[in-house]
Amino acid sequence: MLLGGYELMSRTNLSLMMLVSALLLGFGTPTARATTYIVGTCKPGTQFSTIQSALDANPAPTVVEVCPGSYPEQISISKPVTLEGVVAGNSSFATVVVPPGGLTNNTTLAGGQAAAAQILVQNVSGAVNLTNLVVDATNGSANYPIGIFYKNTPGTMNHMVVFNVSGSIVGFGIILEGGSSDPKVTIENSTISDDQLGILVQGMSAGSLTTAIDSNLVNSGINGIQVTSPNTTTTINGNVITGFTETAIILEATEGSVTNNTITGQGSTTQTAIELGDDGMSIESNKIYNVGDGIAATATEIMNSQITGNVFTTLSAEGIALACSYAAPSSKVHSNTFVDVSIAYVVKPGFSISGSTFIGVQYESINCPI
Repeated sequence: MLLGGYELMSRTNLSLMMLVSALLLGFGTPTARATTYIVGTCKPGTQFSTIQSALDANPAPTVVEVCPGSYPEQISISKPVTLEGVVAGNSSFATVVVPPGGLTNNTTLAGGQAAAAQILVQNVSGAVNLTNLVVDATNGSANYPIGIFYKNTPGTMNHMVVFNVSGSIVGFGIILEGGSSDPKVTIENSTISDDQLGILVQGMSAGSLTTAIDSNLVNSGINGIQVTSPNTTTTINGNVITGFTETAIILEATEGSVTNNTITGQGSTTQTAIELGDDGMSIESNKIYNVGDGIAATATEIMNSQITGNVFTTLSAEGIALACSYAAPSSKVHSNTFVDVSIAYVVKPGFSISGSTFIGVQYESINCPI
């Protein structure tokens, strides 16, 4: 009996141990459950009336779902979270609008100027992801208004709309700023429209910033995308950039690439598609239409920037104007196509233009300066 009872208990304990082991192997180590809050009444769950109150709740949310509607708020995010607009009925627009009293300064620019951000994301150790939201800055009077400002924080903006950001000095649709955590930020499948400056990417001396700007529509007021040093690595790929009055893309950095973008102007001689203000970023396989200058290098030396495979159509001034103080090597600048362009290349004497295609071009190459 004792021996039999001992055997029975051993088999029972062994069976329990095997069951626990199987559960652990099958499902892994238990993880914390996501905390999801709802802003609005379109879905069941823990509901809040404002986006900020949901973000500030305890326990902190991992996901905040925002019902369609207008939310007059300036939002501050300081913890990792996914903030996303949801579809309810026939509506899918969760829109952050300017509060009745207007925008108030809640941050500073890299130069120290006080600024007012509608969505401010700063110094978050984990990813902050924004999806399916609209930021409407209409009537957002301020010296430096900003639609979305990511400061020293990683994350992704996907299917966002940011528009009408205009300040008494200058308004920014989106600003991405680096920092000591070396964040990586992606903007994709989004629309940035009717802002004075669409997207500003700027590194900081204490840290770096890696940015991907992919498959967006940038319809800006003055300049489309501006990338500044120090310590930035930026890829600008597959975007449509239009609506700018001055420059579509300004490059003041040395690391990254500009590829497969479509840039369309309004035929003004004062419009520039790409301004190359520093040496190092590659410019390849872009389609540039109806501007004054295609690619204008203001940097004194262009020795490392690959400029190949671009197509320039109906330009009123120059296709590619390189710096006159130094000659760019033809191994780096070649195989571009010019159609109905007044002047294809403005280069130093002796620069080789072999490998490029010229259709309806008045001057294939002119020695600088002109």
